[in-house]
Amino acid sequence: MIRILLLVGFIFYSLPSLAKIVTAKGKYMHSGAISTNDGCEFAKERAKLKALEKELGQTISSEELEKCSEIDGKYNCERNQFFLSSFNGDITGLKELDRKKTTGTINDEIVYFCEIEIRANVIPSKQIKDPSFDFDVLLNESNFREGDNLAMEIGFTKPMYLTIFQVLPYEKKDHQVLKLFPNEREKNNLIKSEKIILPYNAKYEIYFPEQVNKKSVDEYLFFIASDKEIPWLKEYNTTEDLKAAFLNSTKRMKAKFKQYTIIK
Repeated sequence: MIRILLLVGFIFYSLPSLAKIVTAKGKYMHSGAISTNDGCEFAKERAKLKALEKELGQTISSEELEKCSEIDGKYNCERNQFFLSSFNGDITGLKELDRKKTTGTINDEIVYFCEIEIRANVIPSKQIKDPSFDFDVLLNESNFREGDNLAMEIGFTKPMYLTIFQVLPYEKKDHQVLKLFPNEREKNNLIKSEKIILPYNAKYEIYFPEQVNKKSVDEYLFFIASDKEIPWLKEYNTTEDLKAAFLNSTKRMKAKFKQYTIIK
């Protein structure tokens, strides 16, 4: 998690369209470390992402997948990344058309396969498609330890409002989503510069969550840029709540996420 500490001293938009019916397949290979039911659930998540890709052309980069923590479990990490990528559109009316479970061997080890075919309605979110309205994010590190400071460099193609959420998918009792920026020390989120470095009036200090009994944990930063200010809440109980607020907003936005790992 991240503590915010006081330092001493003419645009084209994508308009919502009617839902389109899409069919897609997802396949997942796994060892006996997870159950076959979990493997099939993950295959379904991949099928949902494939459906979004077919309609919206959005996917997860191999670079992001490679950052998934082996210690915390690639299964959980990839599943969270698939979920965050689904903010580009909503899946409704999902129907499972086919499910196939098979086994095989790789290097003399038994592996399990699950392939699922789905049919679903894909509803695009109100994302800004204008290529001149864009931003990029670079974190100072991808792996942190307790007490390290998080910093980020963000480049912008034009002025825009920026909001950053910290996503804690492992959180069960408290809020899974916390607003990192703007905050009490950094209130102005209308960015007019071509590049900013955060934090500029605070310190983002990393600490390992007490409720996680693992050697490492994956967390995420979710960046939302818009041409008009949006009154986001300071926190959301679940990632699903943030997704609902995002997809139901009447404002037009562009969103990206970054994953990082905290090592105990």
